[in-house]
Parts: sequence; structure tokens; C-alpha cells
Amino acid sequence: MQYRLSGLLVAVLCAGEALAQTSAVSPHQGQGNFAAPPPVNMRSVKTGAPYSADEVTENVQTLADGTHITRTNAPTKVYRDSVGRTRKERPLFHGDAKAEASPDWPQVIEIVDPVAQFKYVLDVSGKVAHRQQLQVVEPEPRRRSGAIVKPAAQTGDEAKPQTNSEKLGTETIEGVLAEGTRTTFIYPTGSQNNDRPITVVTEMWMSPDLRVMVLDKHSDPRMGDFTMKLTNITRGDPPATLFQIPPDYTVVDEPGAFTLKY
Repeated sequence: MQYRLSGLLVAVLCAGEALAQTSAVSPHQGQGNFAAPPPVNMRSVKTGAPYSADEVTENVQTLADGTHITRTNAPTKVYRDSVGRTRKERPLFHGDAKAEASPDWPQVIEIVDPVAQFKYVLDVSGKVAHRQQLQVVEPEPRRRSGAIVKPAAQTGDEAKPQTNSEKLGTETIEGVLAEGTRTTFIYPTGSQNNDRPITVVTEMWMSPDLRVMVLDKHSDPRMGDFTMKLTNITRGDPPATLFQIPPDYTVVDEPGAFTLKY
């Protein structure tokens, strides 16, 4: 199958600033849905912690009669080298895992190079590298907050959820030591047209050594259970060629610029 990125898809893949308000957790990618990447300006440049891994996602929905619908996507290949360059190889669209693993399923490769200050979206079939300038800036200092955040005052028919965070200690996940945090969101009655409170629970397990999330669990009764896990984690620098544009590719410059934060 010959598949080339259309102008619209290139625009979406490159429009990181326009996606800045998108949630970091996207558990509802159904069959045939475009797998939009997280915005580049939400990522941080992490140096001195190289690795490669497979990123596996699964969404389980439970229907009212108890039926379970499970969607498991084919693994996304992720790489990061010592200077902070990243590469991600993933399906352009989400289907079922078997379809995504097929060599005919369209794939997209994203390379973020903070050293050269470019992001590339590679059209594998067309052998075109869509290049966009990066703006690398220092982030603002983060404010530390307590474990429990009180709900904001209600505005009209809307109310923000009460939030409670707790530390879960450390666990070894896929051979990597990770620190866990569980955050519980309780949406009050009426805030979502609900006749009783809705409880949403998120668990995040971060590796302090690799500075990457190795396990993310998101449970929402409205949407089901979403899990993202890194598997086959290998420490050390991936081959340098993974972050280079193949010589037989045509480089096309795209408008606009990303903000990439250290």
C-alpha cells in the first residue's frame, strides 16, 4: 500500500501549539481515529538518560450489562539519546493491534532534535521529511503544592472536582525503579449532569533515573480503564542513525514553530 501524508494530516501533526489544550491522557482512540500526538511544547528535553522501549496502550470499557470491550494498540517504538533527541514510531491511525502490526498499515515517524532545533515528521511511503523549527526555552519554576487541593467555587452549573493525591512508594516495573502517585478526582453531583458523585482515579509511575513515565493507569466510569505501559526497556544510547533523516528523503519546511522546554 502506498500511503502519503495529506496536507491536512501534516498540518495536524505539526500543529503542536494548536493542540496545547489537549489532555495528556487520550484513552478513547477508537478504530479509524487519527492518533494525534501530544503537543511538543508539553514535553521537556531530558539529557543524560538514554533509553528505548515499546509503549503499549489498552482501553477497557464495561457496558451496563457487564460486557467488556478491550482495545489494545500495537506497540509504539520510543527512543531517546543522551542529548535529549527523541524518536517515536507509531501507527498513523488507531485500529486493532493485529491491523496496526500489518506492514500495510500506515506508519508515521516523529523525530524531535533539540540540538539542531528541528522537529521532523517522516512520510515513510513518500520519503518526505516535514521539518519544523523548534524554539527551545527554559521553563518557568514550578510551584510546589500540597497533597490535597480543595475544589474551586462553583460557577453556574459547573464545579471543578475535588482532588486528592497520595504517594504510593516505589516499585520495580519492567526492570526499572519507579515512584507512584495516585490522584483521585471527585466530581460533585450536578457538575456533569450526574445524580451522584463521579470518581476518577489516575495512577502514574515515574522512573527517577530515566525521567519518564513507565506506567499510567486511568479509571473513569464514563469512559473505562486506560493503561499505558513501557515494555522492553533498554538503557543506553540508541543508534545515532535513528535521529537522522535518511539521505533519500526530501526535506520540506513547514510554517510555524514549536516551543520546546528544558
